[in-house]
Amino acid sequence: MVSKEELKGTFSMLPTEKLMEIIDNKFGYTELAVSVAFEELAGREITEEEIKNYKSKQIEKLNNYIKKNISHDLAFTEKNLFYFLFLPLFTFPFRHNFREKGYKLKIIQANYYSIIGLIFFLLSAFFLYKGLSNLFVAAFWLGGFIPAYLMDEFFNRQKQIRRLQRLFGAFQPGEPGHEHDV
Repeated sequence: MVSKEELKGTFSMLPTEKLMEIIDNKFGYTELAVSVAFEELAGREITEEEIKNYKSKQIEKLNNYIKKNISHDLAFTEKNLFYFLFLPLFTFPFRHNFREKGYKLKIIQANYYSIIGLIFFLLSAFFLYKGLSNLFVAAFWLGGFIPAYLMDEFFNRQKQIRRLQRLFGAFQPGEPGHEHDV
């Protein structure tokens, strides 16, 4: 276990913003770490400007998180791409890009459309094997995108919004600062 003196030495070298983060996220740290961070901050002469800058950065982080999880969903063409080219070999570069940029909603949607696309493809193959017409099989697979899309828009996306509302407190669409609300 780390001693109070070791923490004091480590925390004395940390920037003020990092100490504020520790205190702001006190449930992610031990009681000792939070109290040492508080003592270190109390010993520094922190300006009101530093506090405002820290709060602005935190609000910006929150807004970016919300945008990446509500506002920035897959484009319609991307939804089609993942539905029809469901094999990871074809879609890996897109998913990797989403992960690097932190787009959690896009990753969830990409997985959803790939799984639904695969299911409809397998059902279509089964219907083809059972002797149904090629036209019906093709229409079934193509038409499967419609319920997948509607399910995503009206259930999956709303579930994600409700989850974020629980995390960050309820907000009402149309409130100032929530221009991207659905």
